[in-house]
Amino acid sequence: MDYLDKLTHLAQVRGEINIRCEFQGEWQVAHQEKDAGKGVFHLIEQGECWLTLRQKQFHLKEGDIFFLPQNQPHFMRHSSDKTKDASLKKSWQGAFELHQVGQGTPDLKMFCGAFYYQQDALLTASMPEYLHLNLCDTPIHPLVQLFLQEAQKNDAGTKSVVDALSNVLLIYILRHAIKENLITGGVLLALQDKRLNAVLGVILQRPQEDWRIEQLADLSAMSRANFIRVFQQQLGMSPGRFITQVRLQSAAFLLKQSQQSVLAIALEVGYQSEAHFSKAFKNYYQLSPSQYRKSASL
Repeated sequence: MDYLDKLTHLAQVRGEINIRCEFQGEWQVAHQEKDAGKGVFHLIEQGECWLTLRQKQFHLKEGDIFFLPQNQPHFMRHSSDKTKDASLKKSWQGAFELHQVGQGTPDLKMFCGAFYYQQDALLTASMPEYLHLNLCDTPIHPLVQLFLQEAQKNDAGTKSVVDALSNVLLIYILRHAIKENLITGGVLLALQDKRLNAVLGVILQRPQEDWRIEQLADLSAMSRANFIRVFQQQLGMSPGRFITQVRLQSAAFLLKQSQQSVLAIALEVGYQSEAHFSKAFKNYYQLSPSQYRKSASL
């Protein structure tokens, strides 16, 4: 499991694509909700439109995807000019909720989806406010074409296939963002630093080990003081705090996805006692391990 796999694993990412839009004429749609632990994206299948985020306008064209990792409030319009909110006609088209404006041939066809993840996950803290990508000339394009073909079929299991493809889509989006230097902070940026890459990699893969600052500094080929300084600058936290977060997020995943006892999970992620683990877990999540597990099953 590489670092991107591990980070999406810790974030407990779940994707879905649930809305298809077919808009004709003049229209405006406001997206004002801001749900914690949710990112939204818009994928332009055909046509073009404008998206406004914090007074900044973005022109979206066929093949574009606009991803808002923190689901910031935004507006979408047929043009760069303001107009009145559209009256959406809503119905179901196979696996999708169909939103329509106008009576004629659609000028715009668009899919909307969401990624759900742990609000405080290391991965989500690394994401910028938005990512605007054109996928036509990237390795992501064949995946998008596969998704569009599947969406057109409306066969049995279409929703499951499309949602599974959306999880793959997130990995490709993040890969492309890293390659194009669109990541501006957090662990994803720090992993591009050659001094910290190996250190972060071993912590992510083996958080349960009794890591010493001296060990990690040696691995980074820096002095102890310089290592601590660089780590703090790049990640905004100490090495010890980072290790704790990886351990607790690993434990949260196991509490949701396994039937192991709290003690077994505590030992697996590097704690020597259930009491010590439970105290650290509650300080971080504001829930005891058993309360967290129960809330995840609701």
